[in-house]
Amino acid sequence: MKEGWEAVIGMEIHTQLATETKIFCGCRVEFGSEPNSNTCPVCLGLPGALPVLNRGVVELGARAALALGLEIQGK
Repeated sequence: MKEGWEAVIGMEIHTQLATETKIFCGCRVEFGSEPNSNTCPVCLGLPGALPVLNRGVVELGARAALALGLEIQGK
């Protein structure tokens, strides 16, 4: 390993959280809805559509991490 560098290994975990809206937009999450009915320009990745992070998703993720005794990295 190159001198002055430190190996940092992390895990990426995917889960389904009990939120009413999606993680990066305000579209509803409804099981059983018609295909592609809960979409917007952000979901579709259209040019100029900017995502907004769902605060509830961050809070639920942080709570799960703390319950599992994990370390949450800051800025």
